[in-house]
Amino acid sequence: MVRLPTKGTSVLRRIIRLPLLLLALVAMSLALATPASATSTHDHGKTVHLDGGSTTLAVDRGTLGVLVENKVAVTPIRGASAKGRSFTFPITGGRVDAKTVAGTIEHSGGLQFAAGGKKLRVQDFVIDTRKGVLTARVSGTKTRVPLLKLNLSDADIDRSSGKVVVGNVRATLTAEAAAALNKTFGVSLFKRGLKIGVAKVTARF
Repeated sequence: MVRLPTKGTSVLRRIIRLPLLLLALVAMSLALATPASATSTHDHGKTVHLDGGSTTLAVDRGTLGVLVENKVAVTPIRGASAKGRSFTFPITGGRVDAKTVAGTIEHSGGLQFAAGGKKLRVQDFVIDTRKGVLTARVSGTKTRVPLLKLNLSDADIDRSSGKVVVGNVRATLTAEAAAALNKTFGVSLFKRGLKIGVAKVTARF
């Protein structure tokens, strides 16, 4: 059994004997002081609303080669665009912490995976930077699935007036997305952790 030092026990007893009114006043003063101290830390804790920009995903060369060899075509849909092996998705909204970029980033557009006369379309991407995941809605349904796992451990964050850029975000396929793709095309090609590429987010607020 751990025993408190005599001096610590004496202090604890004196605190316990404090009148309830005094404790209430202390608690009230702490509650009032907390917001002031939080807002004084520059931009930390300040939530900003996103209203434009885009996210670009540069597909891994090796993964793209495997997809081509297996005749799996990946094309942009609904407002997204493609150039070379890069896909760009417009940012339509979201809310993030101005300093840490913790929050959600919403997009329009999407991707279509097609092979052997079958296709799987996903759209309306949402990046959750806290969980490190990109979710997507399966076209024609209300079902939202985790599509990509995002690794932000080596991400580069550049903040300027009215804009934040997050680069070098590594993206890999989730287990749920791999299972859906394999089921759709009747293959075992897609695996959890498959390298998808590197993402760059340029968001305006």
